[in-house]
Amino acid sequence: MNERRADGTAVTYDPDGREVAVADDAGDLLVGPLRAAAADGADGDDGAVRVADVSLSTEAGGVAATCSVENAGDEPVRAGDVSIAFETAFGADARVYRHGYQSWSSTGTLPVGERFPPENEDNAPMMNDLAASTGDRVSSYLTGIVEGDRRVTAGFLDHDRYCTRFEIDDDPAGVATVRAVCPLEGTRLAPGERLSLPPLWVDADRELRDGLAALADRIGERMDARVPDAAPTGWCSWYHYFTDVTEGDIRENLSELREWGIPVDVVQIDDGYMEAFGDWRSIADGFEDMSAVADDIATAGYRPGLWLAPFYVEAGADLSADHPSWFVTEPTDGDAAEPGPPVDGGFRAGSALYGLDTTHPAVLEWLRETVSTVVDDWGFTYLKLDFLFAAALPGERYDPEATRIEAYRRGVEAIAEAAGDDAFLLGCGAPMAPSVGLFDAMRVGPDTDPTWETPGESGSQPGLKNAVRNTLTRNYLHRRWWLNDPDCQLVRDTSDLTAAERESFAALVAATGGVNVFSDRLAEIGSDGRRLLERSIPPASDAAVAGLGAERFPSRVVCERPGDGAVTVALFNWADELSTVRFDAREHAPAADSGSDRVVWDGLSGTVVDGPVVERELPAHGAAVFAVVPADAGDLLGDAATLTGGSDRASGATLRDGTLAATVEGEAVTFALDRE
Repeated sequence: MNERRADGTAVTYDPDGREVAVADDAGDLLVGPLRAAAADGADGDDGAVRVADVSLSTEAGGVAATCSVENAGDEPVRAGDVSIAFETAFGADARVYRHGYQSWSSTGTLPVGERFPPENEDNAPMMNDLAASTGDRVSSYLTGIVEGDRRVTAGFLDHDRYCTRFEIDDDPAGVATVRAVCPLEGTRLAPGERLSLPPLWVDADRELRDGLAALADRIGERMDARVPDAAPTGWCSWYHYFTDVTEGDIRENLSELREWGIPVDVVQIDDGYMEAFGDWRSIADGFEDMSAVADDIATAGYRPGLWLAPFYVEAGADLSADHPSWFVTEPTDGDAAEPGPPVDGGFRAGSALYGLDTTHPAVLEWLRETVSTVVDDWGFTYLKLDFLFAAALPGERYDPEATRIEAYRRGVEAIAEAAGDDAFLLGCGAPMAPSVGLFDAMRVGPDTDPTWETPGESGSQPGLKNAVRNTLTRNYLHRRWWLNDPDCQLVRDTSDLTAAERESFAALVAATGGVNVFSDRLAEIGSDGRRLLERSIPPASDAAVAGLGAERFPSRVVCERPGDGAVTVALFNWADELSTVRFDAREHAPAADSGSDRVVWDGLSGTVVDGPVVERELPAHGAAVFAVVPADAGDLLGDAATLTGGSDRASGATLRDGTLAATVEGEAVTFALDRE
């Protein structure tokens, strides 16, 4: 019997029965026994692939179980799924954290028995891991289960080869079984050959958010995550112009942006400049010279950005007609003379779309040439790469030994090589964990869209409600795997979003600290909208989302505000009706802390409010932001120019008799403070 302990987690392995059990610090069995099993692929001899061993080690305060499989037969075989299946002790009050497959896929913590709405037929190839079971709740790469003071967090530690998942069999009575699945996708094993799988990490000691953060830290370390120091800010053309954007529209907004003077980094052109998905160098009507547009952006003092979906090709594109052998195809009989048809990659804007086979040498060369044109010839060094799941669709490829994740990563690596070290890469529509180490930033939810929600749509479709949920439930990935991108702020008065919804999303973006881009025509942004955008800059660098294990839409975000590190708390009412929220400053700065005099700063109004307890009635989808601030000499009280109430522009502040004296950008200034 092999046993490993880490903090409050105890894992044992019985080699005779190939069974693993997980218990908490009190010795109570939470999951187990876990039974490891391997399945041969279609070409293997029945029973030839078997689990050879499970080794245990301690990592990141948890226990990692590494499973090895071997070909026990006399002939080569192609291995299928390897799973570790176990029963659980979680009952009717449990909640399950379900992590979606790609950027837009629904993610959150749901009561047992509940599901996110199913995807429609057109969207399913985009949103779902098509190789996974559809009968069970599927959580890609990692998961967590909580019930009262019992919890388990689990996830695979490496994601550069296999698209791992958890299949969870639950109903209103509880969680019956969980299968941790590593699909080998027909990996060839010679007689006697052993293969070590990605370690499965488990933790039974921490709260869900802390367990997921520890797991994300370890994955980021193992996969060399790229995390820039600063999150980009900027403007994007998509949510006003959509595909009708022109060169004149870009120049109009560039001129407005310069006149406004808001301190942003990037101006990004989105979909609409090219003739078709796949024909990225064939410029559409409305654009004449992409390099001239990029030059104008750079001359104005901004970084030129461009959107493209490098692995996605529509059926009517010239690329599709010219190179029909470049696509991921449906499996065929081994004796078939011709490849099968392209795998269904979904349906968009009236056209079927397919995924490029990024194991094909000619495809990789085409990707390098395309990106070299965009970066070196045109001058765009900020690339938003979209619909990336297309390279990871299940199917047959030029290289039959490559898994779909290996194929996907080869494609992104070719793009990164051509773009060069100075380019900023933002991923979108991407398989999440397999993208670690490849991108500077990653979209973590659906498109925001200029509406709260579309009734009847699934949780992955465009709408601010869905974007908010994933921004909250994937917040722990920020600065562990990349910089999170919550998608664009929309603040124009002419959208369907209410003032409260626009304000809430601005507060969420500012507090969580990810990429901060807005996407309205500047001429349609009124003074209130401009002020709101200005106040979301600079964002905090990091935040913790409270209630991840208890709420589908967590309603509290805690961060350290820029400048002085004081605690800022954003409170949200995600309900569809009025609701009262309560903030108690003593929970975040106890009086015994240092004996300091402390005040409560209202980040939305930019004023000091009476505390330490504040109650506020919020409209549907509204927000409140409070900071607990020391008022002694040498402490920064607040900066009304920011939603978080803190700014690295100011320092050395003193509060005396309702007047704040501070140094702001090197200049001594004083402010008279009002109380609400």
